[in-house]
Amino acid sequence: MAPSEAVRENVSPGLFDRLTSTSEPALQDLQEAAQLALQVEFTTIPVYLSALYSISDTGSHVYQTLRSVAMEEMFHVNQAANIIVALGALPKFTGDAVPTFPGYMPQANPKTTPMVGLFRASPDVFANVFAAIESPSQYGAPPQGDNYDSIAQLYGALVAAVDAYPGNPFSTTGVPGRQRTNIYLGKFGGNVNEVMDKESFHAAVNEIVEQGEGTVPPEKPLVPVESFGTYNHYGKRTDGTYGPILGTPYELSHFLKFREVSLDSANFPATLPIISNPDSSDYTNPQAKRLSDSFDDHYSLMLHAFEATFKAGDSDPYFSVVLSIMHRVLPHLARALMSTPAFADGDSSVGPNAAPAWRYRSDTNRTFGELTQELEDELDQLSTSPRENALRTHLKTALAGDKEIVTSAKALGL
Repeated sequence: MAPSEAVRENVSPGLFDRLTSTSEPALQDLQEAAQLALQVEFTTIPVYLSALYSISDTGSHVYQTLRSVAMEEMFHVNQAANIIVALGALPKFTGDAVPTFPGYMPQANPKTTPMVGLFRASPDVFANVFAAIESPSQYGAPPQGDNYDSIAQLYGALVAAVDAYPGNPFSTTGVPGRQRTNIYLGKFGGNVNEVMDKESFHAAVNEIVEQGEGTVPPEKPLVPVESFGTYNHYGKRTDGTYGPILGTPYELSHFLKFREVSLDSANFPATLPIISNPDSSDYTNPQAKRLSDSFDDHYSLMLHAFEATFKAGDSDPYFSVVLSIMHRVLPHLARALMSTPAFADGDSSVGPNAAPAWRYRSDTNRTFGELTQELEDELDQLSTSPRENALRTHLKTALAGDKEIVTSAKALGL
């Protein structure tokens, strides 16, 4: 099932027809439109991270560029989730909200947008998949809900619907969820804000769109690319607000970052020989199957914990579970997979090697304790061959992360 098909099960038929044909959109329709925006943002993360983990040189410009974008996409996901909470609903990350690959971006126009999938990093992937995902709309392009040509136009449709709603559709009290404004992005851009009214909603959407696709200014309507911030750097200013800081080097939009990398193919770093759009059912190496299942179980539990972070209440697994899995476990499980031949008697230095499929396992009944034990068993089965050194190192690091999560997960009832 392609991502676009999965989303259509989660979004009512004719959603954007209703939003544009009525003078007063229903609040539930606004909630569904915001949920679609969240799913669009989240769909990019497995795509970017799969390519990121395949890059051998983590100090390379290409790796750091892609990592910066992946981090900022997490900011976009968080900001979209805040919009949903402010509209009185809860963000959904599990079930039919989970992207599947390969496919198109949720509800995108398949004739004008790229097929997205899980690929080994390359200049072609940066140009034809990543830059195409983040391609900016032309100045004055109309809002589009169904079959949108650019992500910016989808947000345009959401903005138009919110603007048409009478009064203020947002609230910070009496809603079932909580907004997150305390995420940490390190040196990367993004300032997650609480959404309280139409003005703060506009600010949130503008930041997402400008940082991702960039904007085409009215004085250059035929120029299809423009850097985010143009001649300014976007960041937190001395007065605490987020915006352009004059006189500093500009920050490129995600689109221009990807375009820059794709044009410098001579300096592209080495990558691991992984399978594109992996399916563990094709593997004949039992070890690859086990590691693939472990990755998917961790990913699925992370998605459940992610949903819980936006629910109102005392329990908050964001830092102790969600971020720990995302930063300490999944990257190392992914690299362990990418160091493992997909087929029996294969050679990991030649490939093809396995890779994470980012499958949501709704039927998983694993606990974090069981996952930890499975990783320990996997380590015990490794030989002392130098060829398995990389695999051993990544599994040990993932196991250490797991052991820290177990205590927090138990306390939170996960």
